[in-house]
Amino acid sequence: MSCGHQSCCEAPLTEAQRGLHGVLEGIAGAKHVRKNYTQKGSRIGQGTALAHVSPGTLQEAVEVLKACVAADVAVLPQGANTSLTGASVARDTLCDRPTVVVNMRRLSKILPIGDGAQVLCFSGAGIYDLKQVLETRHNRDSHSVLGSLFLNPSVGAGIAFGSGGTQIRKGPAFTERALYCKVTASGEVELVNTLGLRSVGDGDVLSFLDGKEELAKEDLDPKSKKAASWPNYGANVRKLNGEVSRYNADTTGIDCCRSEGKVMILASIHDSFQKPKRSELVWVSCRDLAAAHALKREVALKAENCMAQSCEYMNKEVVTGVDRAGRILIKMIELVGMQRLEPLWNLKLAIEATGLPFSGVVCDKFLWWFNGIIPRPLPPALRDLCQEFDHHLLVEMAEYSEGEVDRLRGALEGFVASRPEGHVKYHVCADAFERSRATLFRFVVAPAFRTFTVGSGMQGLSIDYALPKSFTEYPDLPEKQYPIVNRWVYSHFGCNVYHEDLVFDNAVDVEEAKHEIKHAVEHTGGKLPAEHGHGTEYKAPKETQERWKKMDPLNVMNPGVGGLSNNKCYGDKAAHLR
Repeated sequence: MSCGHQSCCEAPLTEAQRGLHGVLEGIAGAKHVRKNYTQKGSRIGQGTALAHVSPGTLQEAVEVLKACVAADVAVLPQGANTSLTGASVARDTLCDRPTVVVNMRRLSKILPIGDGAQVLCFSGAGIYDLKQVLETRHNRDSHSVLGSLFLNPSVGAGIAFGSGGTQIRKGPAFTERALYCKVTASGEVELVNTLGLRSVGDGDVLSFLDGKEELAKEDLDPKSKKAASWPNYGANVRKLNGEVSRYNADTTGIDCCRSEGKVMILASIHDSFQKPKRSELVWVSCRDLAAAHALKREVALKAENCMAQSCEYMNKEVVTGVDRAGRILIKMIELVGMQRLEPLWNLKLAIEATGLPFSGVVCDKFLWWFNGIIPRPLPPALRDLCQEFDHHLLVEMAEYSEGEVDRLRGALEGFVASRPEGHVKYHVCADAFERSRATLFRFVVAPAFRTFTVGSGMQGLSIDYALPKSFTEYPDLPEKQYPIVNRWVYSHFGCNVYHEDLVFDNAVDVEEAKHEIKHAVEHTGGKLPAEHGHGTEYKAPKETQERWKKMDPLNVMNPGVGGLSNNKCYGDKAAHLR
């Protein structure tokens, strides 16, 4: 097949591509291979893959990749399909070859190592499942707590996108101890092993891990000093300088980190973390954004031994919007539990991908219509604060060192006393119910926004960006050129990473506005995107693109990501002929 620009819908399949279904069924089993499978992205993107295959072992995953490379198809590694920037579904009308989606979700093994200070995860393991395993077996915390935790996104995707989340002591998903595949310039599938296992060569590691149900500390090579979490992240966050804390284009680390699908991650080792002896969740409301930033500096990031576990921000538009569109989702989580929400979410995406009349909006219209019959989710004390104030922080104070919660509470009380009367107020969540409601209210913002825009019949744009840690304002967006009806601003405030959900009327060119907004963020010294990845929405910086090209010189893996070409060899016909 040539490296021309003809879409795979028009190009005839080769004999190897026509026979690929049978080959994949022979590897993973017929019930784990779907033909001509159409799938919708979590927020944007929809495409039809020649095949969607779910390997059940590491060995199967490697054999699937080899078969795909031999058949000259594009390969898209996929986790839970929670990506918000279009990177997890096929781009069949853009790519010059058929695409095979390799879904890693069956590779869900979680193996705490020894006393649980570290854990080895297969790439399809869910971060909610990981959290439960570590808490139950070892009373430890996992490396990631994301806003999308209730959708159970995969550990491998967290590494591939550098997902960050709420925890200001831990940093983004990062490890230098991993097992992954890459496709070389000669078309060979190369297995890269930096896990640091004792006496296990690359040829044996697949069968070794596939056969393991537990790992002992003795299974690790004590000579391996590679990091399994972001080094000294908490200290970095407290340096309120002109640098950003974390962003998707960062080229730090081995190939799999922030690779956005340009390699196939199989397994990884991560540090786990001490659970605090106790914690308190405090809702703090401020008259203005400057007071919120001052509180972050003087309370949440006060010192190494007096530092909040998380510090989340929401503006008034978020509070109002979630109340109008997120009540029913909060109630669903309470009724069915977090572990059962993922199938319902996948059903929603499947309905939206059918192409039937109104299928793209019917689920969110249903949620919008029924939202009003659900009681308001926040307890009365928090509702009163939301009514009175425009800026809100959700601060989790945790006892990692003796007396730390008391020191944080003292710092908060001192801060409030130093401000004009009524300028800052707070409420300590009194019980598990109040704590759960406050936490879920923050976590459902993103899906509630989709329901809000569909229900109100307007356009929506979701962006995420990192501002310099010393920057204390919202970026000045081009509102005169692209009038914003509603501006939802919410943030992992401790590290100055923001999410914005913008509502436009139907006269605005949202695609054009998106790129102007990106320039506005970068003008402040910020980076966009910071958590959700470049996907098909954003062009990555040249340095990042070149890094991805070195990982995947033939452009087999996830073509089109980050503004790269969708075509084989990145459209370089001479390279293809070589």
